[in-house]
Amino acid sequence: MEAAKKMTALGPLKKYRFKVFLAPLLKIIECICELLVPFLVKAIIDNGLSENGSHYHDQNYIVYLCLAIFALALLGFSCTMVTQYVASKTTTDFSYDLKKNLYHQINRVSGQQLDSFGKNKALNLVNNDAFSLQNGVHMFMRLLVRAPFLVVGSVVASFLVNWIAGFIVLGSLLLCAIVIAVVVISTPKQYTKLQNELDKLSSSGDDAISGARVIRAFNKQEKENEDFQKESESYRKQALLLSRINACINPLTFAFVNLGIVAVLYLGQYGGPANQIITVGAIVALISYLTQSLTALIQFTRLVTSLSKAYASKKRIDAFLAIEPDIYDGALEVEPEIKKGETLYELKDASLSFGGEANVLDGISFKLAKGESLGIIGGTGSGKSTLLSLLLRYNDVTSGEVIYKGHNIKDSKLSSIRGDIAFVSQKPQLFKGTIRSNITLGNPNATEEEIEKALSDSLAKEFVSHYEDYIDHEVEENGANFSGGQKQRILICRALLSNRPLLILDDSTSALDYKSDLLVRRAIKAREGLTTILVSQRATSIKDCDDILVLDEGKLVGEGKHEELLARCPVYKEIYEAQVSQE
Repeated sequence: MEAAKKMTALGPLKKYRFKVFLAPLLKIIECICELLVPFLVKAIIDNGLSENGSHYHDQNYIVYLCLAIFALALLGFSCTMVTQYVASKTTTDFSYDLKKNLYHQINRVSGQQLDSFGKNKALNLVNNDAFSLQNGVHMFMRLLVRAPFLVVGSVVASFLVNWIAGFIVLGSLLLCAIVIAVVVISTPKQYTKLQNELDKLSSSGDDAISGARVIRAFNKQEKENEDFQKESESYRKQALLLSRINACINPLTFAFVNLGIVAVLYLGQYGGPANQIITVGAIVALISYLTQSLTALIQFTRLVTSLSKAYASKKRIDAFLAIEPDIYDGALEVEPEIKKGETLYELKDASLSFGGEANVLDGISFKLAKGESLGIIGGTGSGKSTLLSLLLRYNDVTSGEVIYKGHNIKDSKLSSIRGDIAFVSQKPQLFKGTIRSNITLGNPNATEEEIEKALSDSLAKEFVSHYEDYIDHEVEENGANFSGGQKQRILICRALLSNRPLLILDDSTSALDYKSDLLVRRAIKAREGLTTILVSQRATSIKDCDDILVLDEGKLVGEGKHEELLARCPVYKEIYEAQVSQE
């Protein structure tokens, strides 16, 4: 648990530290090879090909130097290939670990925390920011040492060839460095802004897709198009600003380096202040060093750009990984088994607040025994689903206690609590795949007999049997090819097939007609030893429960059986009579 708390964006890179430092070392060897080649070329031209050379027409001398150049090229190429492989493999593995940590963090934090941070922003971290950081580490391993080493080495080598030409090379590179420094200083904040604009753009597009039916129903397509266009335009302006800043690098650095080459050629033709005439070999070597430096500087600008993006992404990822989850695992691994009739849940004056002045739930107390059925009813916003969040431990009480199997629920491991519960939420959630893959989600090893039983009890068999491919029928994303009632029956089937000892239905039969609702409830009640919690807006759906809780504005205003509540709970009586009169 402690390791999970200390997750950072670069944390997964620690186990690859040897490879991270091996790559730059290999790059140093490659750079040394590149820096030595112009010296050998100078020696061939000035000593072996020039009439005044010490080894003029000495073929062995020329061949040996050519072989040395070839050997250096081969060594440098080998180092490059090994470095490329190590960098690519390491950064790919690092990206995999980072995305795994991000996905783990998404599942660790509560729904409220994820909503506060932004779901689309969290997804952008997994997709966009993780890739930017991967690319930044990749460029770091390949270019962080190579680019500066090659630039400094070229300057030093230029001074060794000719001290006046060395100053020309140094001056050209300093001008290039100033241009790069301006970009380094100005881009990081701009990349952060660009990522924030991408978050807004993603959120706008996601809202338009998920709310397409509502948008069309109210004929708001034009407004949504305008809003999306504004976000796109804002993102485009920010991207263009960054592109313009980065676009200044290449032409300016090329100009300064080419001016240096012109100055070297002039020095070679007319001599310098000390009337030094530079040899042809020296000119070739100096131009090579200038060209190498220019290439290194261009690579350095790519490195700066990648690191700027990576740094902006690192800060965003670190901010998300630093979120401490509201809910922590307890130490109790295995809950004791309890017998039928013994207390499963007990709430003692439980209250819950989300940081506001008033409690969302206030002083809730009740008991639920194993094998019993509990109904929960109340108006919209009365706290029914919030109460379930305490039982599922999606939230912890602000005050009071929730006792589960004789222990404070905070002392139990989340897996041991939720492993006992089959939960069907009021928002149907199906996954792309098949009916089989959806209903066996909680019990992959279910037998065909168990599947048939669950299909029958949930009434899903009524429509599934009409498909030629039966439960291998395709399920589109979010179950788009099923009606609301069909989705609910598939979800109830999934819950029943999981064979958990506690079944919680959060208004999960609202899309079913009264007859289907009754048949499903009867089938559930017939399952021996099953503890059930039914949350419903319909009083008729819960009137046969062993105990009924009536909530109003977060408070428990009534508890008992159906007949008792009709006699002494005005809120329940009002709900029941209003619904019965409508029937």
